[in-house]
Amino acid sequence: MNADFPSQIYAAAQQLFPEGTVETQVTLPAVFSAEPAVIDPAVRLVHTPTGIAVACRDFPSQTENYIAAALRLRIACDKHAA
Repeated sequence: MNADFPSQIYAAAQQLFPEGTVETQVTLPAVFSAEPAVIDPAVRLVHTPTGIAVACRDFPSQTENYIAAALRLRIACDKHAA
């Protein structure tokens, strides 16, 4: 697999919606310490014009979950518009 492939897919997923119409929500570690924090890979996207929200935690990384959530949100918005 090309090393740039995940970043290319992530960039393409960001272009599914006009800029400023999707709010990205992720969980950050509650406490900052010297020990490595365990990051929750879940991602929640909210389409602000319609209020449609989609969450994804199917994959081990936030990037992968963002891509899946963006595709699901695009489908949900298209169904809403139809």
